[in-house]
Amino acid sequence: MYASETNAASIPDGGKEAYIVLFGSFMGLIADFGIANSMGAIESYISTHQLILDKNVNVSWIFSLHLGVMYFGGVFFGELFDRYGAKRPLMAGTVLLCCGLFATAESRTLYQFILSFSILTALGTSVCMSPLIGVLSHWFLKKRAMACSIATIGGLVGASCFSILLQQLYTKVGYKWAIRVLAFICLFCMGIAVLLVKERAKEKKSVSDQEAHGDINSQISDVFTQGNVLKTSLNFLKGALDFTILKDSRFVLLTLAVWLAELISMSSLTYLSSYALNFGLSNSNAYLLITIVNVCGIPSRLVSGILADKYGRFNVMIGTSVLTTIVIFGLWLPAKGSVGLLFAFAALFGISTSAVISLIPACTGQICSSNNFGKVYGTLYFLLGFLTMLGMYFASLVISHGTLINYRNFVLYEGALAVSSGIIWTLARYSAIGWKLAKF
Repeated sequence: MYASETNAASIPDGGKEAYIVLFGSFMGLIADFGIANSMGAIESYISTHQLILDKNVNVSWIFSLHLGVMYFGGVFFGELFDRYGAKRPLMAGTVLLCCGLFATAESRTLYQFILSFSILTALGTSVCMSPLIGVLSHWFLKKRAMACSIATIGGLVGASCFSILLQQLYTKVGYKWAIRVLAFICLFCMGIAVLLVKERAKEKKSVSDQEAHGDINSQISDVFTQGNVLKTSLNFLKGALDFTILKDSRFVLLTLAVWLAELISMSSLTYLSSYALNFGLSNSNAYLLITIVNVCGIPSRLVSGILADKYGRFNVMIGTSVLTTIVIFGLWLPAKGSVGLLFAFAALFGISTSAVISLIPACTGQICSSNNFGKVYGTLYFLLGFLTMLGMYFASLVISHGTLINYRNFVLYEGALAVSSGIIWTLARYSAIGWKLAKF
């Protein structure tokens, strides 16, 4: 599991400094992943208020584009993190994210929601994602899955709180102030992340290396004093858009496996409230379903991280894919408008899918070193941008006019994704170590 790490002995795997960084990552991901995991609370409101006259397929583009843009930027911002560290990207991303949410509060039409939420807010989350996740690979190795699980629990905490918060604030202070309050909370969480998150200092170079290359600050300074902005930018883009890793079958299969697992989670969370409303559940119960999914995922995510470090990250992902398939076909498909079955589904679905986001970094770290983790992780999410937009678009086509039959077909669509996910995770593991039983 650690063969791809070039200097494993230098990674502390704990200590005061590492856990402070972990806490900062946790706080930042409350905002960064919390928004993506609570989109259902926004979708169900604007589709029945501001955009009630727009078709469901058109409204769905707001959220599929948000995920697409969030993922697209990974290939650039992962490279940015590898080169220049965490602080500057986090500050820039915080500004974009919060400004995007304030603009979302003022939006009334489809194109305004696309510009504010799908592009501006998503760019902010994209800039922040690589440093918030990538920095953990600098501080943890054998405990990496556990660390990623703890950090990404922040996303579940954020989504759980945001869903309940928005539901209450919509009726008490209205839509605009509900989104503004959300923006201020995100600003607070990201502010803590900016203060605490930092990459681990690299080993000091030899005197000759320092003379030949200088440190990063002097390199940045030289860019402007020598007028080499264009050259440096082109070199950066060349490094960021280097897709030679696509020749590695392990990376390709991992990307497909991650896509299917994430698509199940994101599309279900986005449309679960609308599904419940169409089957006759009350507004409070429909919103509560999202909260149940996220709350039940919190202890499960921690446990899955511990199990992944002990028994293998890919092994755990195969197991969770099988469990997700059983839950969808066993509970969601026959549930229809049954409150009890839907609540049971939400709880078990939260447990079975909670490992997805937390174990993606740990699985990625098994096929690359921490020195280029940002680039590999960013490239993976860049490809996920295209694939997720495609998958979300297909989901919107399945839902179509939002009839009961359409939503039943949507459940079958999610079940098919779950079956495919289990198969591809198995193939991804096989591409790395074959069929042998091992901790991987």
